[in-house]
Amino acid sequence: MALKADALLLLCGVTVGLPAVAAAADGERYDPYAKMATGAHRYDMREVLQSRGKFVAEPVEQPDLSLLDTLPLSARASEPQAPGQLPEGWVQIGEVVQRREIAEGRKQIDPKPLPAWEDIEGNQYPRKGTVFLNFNGGMLKAGDDNSAENKSTLARHNHPYPVFNGSEATALTLIQAVQQDLETLGVRVLYLNRPSKTVPYTMAMVGGSWSDTNISSPAGGVAPGTDCEDRDQRNVVYAFDSSSATISQEIAHAWGLDHTLGSDRIMSYQAGNNKHFGDNCQDLCEEQCQGPGTIGCRLIHEIYCGVDSEQQNDLAELAKIFGTPEPDTEPPTVNILPEGDVIELEVGSDIEVKADIHDNYGGVGWRIKVSRDGEVALDEVDYEKVGAWYFANLETGVYEVVLEAEDHAEHVVQDKLTIIVGTPEAPTSTAGDSEGDSEGSDSTGALDSEGDDAGGSASDGATTDDGPGALDKGGCECRSTDQGAGGALGLPLLGLWLAHRARRRRRA
Repeated sequence: MALKADALLLLCGVTVGLPAVAAAADGERYDPYAKMATGAHRYDMREVLQSRGKFVAEPVEQPDLSLLDTLPLSARASEPQAPGQLPEGWVQIGEVVQRREIAEGRKQIDPKPLPAWEDIEGNQYPRKGTVFLNFNGGMLKAGDDNSAENKSTLARHNHPYPVFNGSEATALTLIQAVQQDLETLGVRVLYLNRPSKTVPYTMAMVGGSWSDTNISSPAGGVAPGTDCEDRDQRNVVYAFDSSSATISQEIAHAWGLDHTLGSDRIMSYQAGNNKHFGDNCQDLCEEQCQGPGTIGCRLIHEIYCGVDSEQQNDLAELAKIFGTPEPDTEPPTVNILPEGDVIELEVGSDIEVKADIHDNYGGVGWRIKVSRDGEVALDEVDYEKVGAWYFANLETGVYEVVLEAEDHAEHVVQDKLTIIVGTPEAPTSTAGDSEGDSEGSDSTGALDSEGDDAGGSASDGATTDDGPGALDKGGCECRSTDQGAGGALGLPLLGLWLAHRARRRRRA
């Protein structure tokens, strides 16, 4: 790739001569979003049980667009803020926020992630995607982007992001326009319901001001750059003006698109009407727009438009990520390892549990839930996609470990494992205590309403096409509600006791 040695970059008032394009000086791979965690999540179960909810996910706060017509404008404005400061390693160039090593031309995002990263379930292409348009604001936290936890690289820590300064009708108009912008892709746009924490999604904060973020100068919108091909999947972006093109542009920045020329293009700064994502190789806008160092995913653009082309094909890149909008009718398959429905352990034992999850599209997410004697002790999303959990120092009791996967079609599938530690005291019951009774009452750990007693095989996991929060008719919760601690995940102790007597046991 040709270097432009005469390019100048203005950072913090200091002008330095830098190449606008350069590969990594050390020749090493550079792919900060294609992370591969190693080693199981480790939990001391004594600490978990004593924490009383510390390891249980907070409930998902749902939006309410009707507030846009009832909340006074005076209640939406945030207090004036001084210019912010980006985290270490990030710089702002005009309206673009970029990783410093990219802006200074020292690194380039690797155009192809490692095969080992692509082999991690959920990372495959094409994948289904979700965008959540947030008009209600909320409390944001600073940190690496995680839309489910309201964490953002560009957030002011513990700053209440304001409500959209417009009516519900205006919001609905913007929503419809964004839906049209993305209609050729396998992406759903949500606004009445926020997704569960399990499934990865991009969140767009609509409204507010640049001063409600940590950037240091005005912008119409902002997104963290260089997440080429949306390898992170959980970004948070901001659109400060009431333009659907700004919303769609910031979302696409989070997926790896850069600025182009063309007044009819969403990715362009040029004024125009009826903007859209281009389906041809369009000239990138670097020096003419925000300046050198503002193209974050150049090597990926070259895959579609040629080496040194300095062009980008919007829809070709987005279609590689999300494919087309055909329905996803196939739920994920979920298995907990080690195999077996019931395991018996001695008090103080340790056990490692692993996930075996597969889906027909990338984008699937999963979480682990652990209850003891019917009370939820741990409920966490595996954001790092480790797929393994090590539970140490198990105390006496009947534990239910539920592995739950969810895709972007709201298929939610579970498998579970019962762990009996020590000799739990059998609950008193007037119900029949025969083994025939236990089989007849379907207390074998089946998760679906059909009474399947296979105990959570990958193809037998419970699924439903209902919306988030739906409950299985068999009485066992088979949907992710994100409602925090409670007993809904645990079978009644009597059912567990009878089940572990009636079914094949394995002693570890």
